[in-house]
Amino acid sequence: AWFGYGFVGFAGVQKMSSSAGGAPTAEDALRVLEAPILRWLYVRRNPKQTFDIDFGPEVVRLYDEWDSLARKAADPDKRDLQVLAWERASATAAGPLPAPRVVVPFRLLSSVADVTAGSAEQISRIVGEEVDDLQPRLDRAVAWTSEYVDPADRTNVRESPDEATLASLDDRQRTWLGLLLDGLDDPLQLGAVTSLVYGVPKLARGMALDDKPTDEVKADQKEFFGLLYRLLVDAERGPRLPTLVMALGRERVRSLLGG
Repeated sequence: AWFGYGFVGFAGVQKMSSSAGGAPTAEDALRVLEAPILRWLYVRRNPKQTFDIDFGPEVVRLYDEWDSLARKAADPDKRDLQVLAWERASATAAGPLPAPRVVVPFRLLSSVADVTAGSAEQISRIVGEEVDDLQPRLDRAVAWTSEYVDPADRTNVRESPDEATLASLDDRQRTWLGLLLDGLDDPLQLGAVTSLVYGVPKLARGMALDDKPTDEVKADQKEFFGLLYRLLVDAERGPRLPTLVMALGRERVRSLLGG
């Protein structure tokens, strides 16, 4: 008996058609999506329903949704149709499909891949997990960042300090940078760097790192983060600052921040 399936399209790959000479395939999708996630895009829908496989920023949201559903599936009290779809996508008659032993958010892996030029060893160091434990997600994060993220959206670290901005800093901004540089331990640890980056404006106001931020601190954080992006990557925004600091390393950060 014949059964008709809906059309599956692709989105977020405008540049690929011109460079590769053709439309993407399921094999291309598996370069950026773990096999269970690609299966899940199909099994959670009516077969006649049309949909797109998006290679653009939607990939990050898709991984977040998948990880959230995996956590839900781990709770026996939360079994529903969504969990059943997750289970169908995660395994075949031959057994479970490959999945990372340690689940690190795709958005973090791709952000680190961006600032480390896809170095698996550097990524492993920054997130604090073994390369093998991060696979197959690690390879997909590297492939997505290098092949599908628009070059204009990638991080370009400054080659030399922004002397003009450094010379124009006011006392408060100098205090922020001094506190950050004084607090960077060697070797860097992501948890400690995260606490420090968010905590510098607290320290400058006489608070402790783990104090709840006030409205004034939140305003200072926004200004401080903007200053760091300007001095490190010559942009208004970029990857998460703790990740960026970890990727650059203590000495490179000190050099670019005038330390």
